Amino acid sequence: MVNEVFVFNNGAKLTAIALPLLLAAEYRKSHKGRWIFKPLASLGFLLSAAANHQDTASPAFSKYILLGLGLGAVGDVCLIPKSGFLPGLGSFLVGHLSLAYAFTVYGMDASYGLAGLAGTGVIGAVVARWLLPKVRDPVMRKAVLGYMLVITGMVVTATASLPHTPVPRHQYIGALMFYLSDLFVAREEFVTKSVWNSWIGLPLYYGGQLLLAGTLAQ
Repeated sequence: MVNEVFVFNNGAKLTAIALPLLLAAEYRKSHKGRWIFKPLASLGFLLSAAANHQDTASPAFSKYILLGLGLGAVGDVCLIPKSGFLPGLGSFLVGHLSLAYAFTVYGMDASYGLAGLAGTGVIGAVVARWLLPKVRDPVMRKAVLGYMLVITGMVVTATASLPHTPVPRHQYIGALMFYLSDLFVAREEFVTKSVWNSWIGLPLYYGGQLLLAGTLAQ
């Protein structure tokens, strides 16, 4: 296990600058602001990951963390226009699968995995009961259910590998923040449109991505 310290590098600084401006754009419903500041905020966590990357990290771990972060950035851009929800959902889904695989690289512990499954299973059941009846389209409902299963699996693998990964805190908290941020995306799309979905969900998301980028500093 390495000494886990969050590195506030230039990529993290870019996200830290762009995020408040993105939140202001969300509040003002500025489409132009979203197109400027959301890609910049996402570019920040990609640059942070590149700066954090160390040759001592497992090549497979690094590859799939970077892929997951990259697909997240693509999903961010897809979600800017209203027509981009499904492509964005698909990009994030594959990104979560990539992260879930990365978390398995260093090995997993069954007892931790079962604890993670129990916790996220309960949360997932509550969310499904709240969310799925509000998704009117049956095809979209299946897509959302599949997405929920994937993000649950991502958190489970992040939990199961805690005894073995060199960066347990960055990995677990980052994965959990990513998971929670998705709930606010779903709330905005299917339940209640509110600026609070962005104001809570986006800091959770970008904070989680920066922590996951920090897992590469091994």
